[in-house]
Amino acid sequence: MLHKESFQHHIHVFRGVAIILIVCAHTLPSLDWSAHPITHRLLDAVANESSIFFFFIAGYLFQHLSARFKFKNYLKQKLKTVIVPYLILSIPALFIFTQLVHREGMWSWFYTIPVWQQLSLFLLTGKHLTPLWFVPTITLFYLVAPLFIALDRRAPVLYWLILPLWLLSIYIGRDGPLGPIDKAIYLLPAYMMGMAFSHYQEKSEQLTQKFWLPLLLLSMVGMAGHTLDWPVPPHYLMLMKLPMSLLITIALLRWHGKLGTRLDYIAHVSFGIFFVHAYFISFIKVGTVYLLRGQMYAGQGSGDLPGNLWVFGIYAGLVLLFSVLMIKAAQKIFGKNSRMFIGA
Repeated sequence: MLHKESFQHHIHVFRGVAIILIVCAHTLPSLDWSAHPITHRLLDAVANESSIFFFFIAGYLFQHLSARFKFKNYLKQKLKTVIVPYLILSIPALFIFTQLVHREGMWSWFYTIPVWQQLSLFLLTGKHLTPLWFVPTITLFYLVAPLFIALDRRAPVLYWLILPLWLLSIYIGRDGPLGPIDKAIYLLPAYMMGMAFSHYQEKSEQLTQKFWLPLLLLSMVGMAGHTLDWPVPPHYLMLMKLPMSLLITIALLRWHGKLGTRLDYIAHVSFGIFFVHAYFISFIKVGTVYLLRGQMYAGQGSGDLPGNLWVFGIYAGLVLLFSVLMIKAAQKIFGKNSRMFIGA
């Protein structure tokens, strides 16, 4: 019988796996995949929207630690370890995209409004740096944490809402005109599934083991739909990755010991990696364009590096390595206060 421990090491390892996949997902667009489109789509299916895993883990750990929940202390801790580093680490990107160059993909009217409004919209949406949409979105979950506590303690029958919410997410997708609100709605079933898995841990483990094959088949259908670019809706990554969250949890519960402590540090500083890795993706892109063309990267399209498994692996590996080295340096400089500056 699989049993519940105080420290959920398999979930900790899962966090390390998730951040590696997120780094990979954000590295993919920096390469030219025109010669290998199917490889690109397959890698994108595996890595893209791994934030679904992060929200599953966040919900799991929220419920797991909920016995000592106090809203005021909870918000204070999130302000210190999420919001403050978000504001600090946003400064370079905010300066670049309000003073030096225009950010791709912004609304047509965005650069006609005053700079203070540009700054406000960037911070409210996280659009100034690709991964940072996560912070405004997860902040919405922080603000309604008492509702999640009430659901878990007083009305756990409402966990059945996960199924219709999941179907809704599969239909509507992640992006919409409301920015973080749309993303929060999309990711809500993943967060609630994590909570439910922790609340009913033994039963959840048993059911996942019993029905692993249908869950795997659902995930494979989602992967095929995304890889082969089937019409949307449905949105195949949510179809793929919520069942996969359950399967990875069980797989790591059984076999995380084989990994030992190899991913422990990456898991421990995963939030810091989340904050800083996009800077290193951009740094490498700017550097390679300059070396190959002798000019600065103009901020549009992919760089000049070919998209293949070798280049992708080296690029993503360097981004992860530089991110970890930066975090180690920050931890040495700032000591126990490093989480306020770099999120780790």
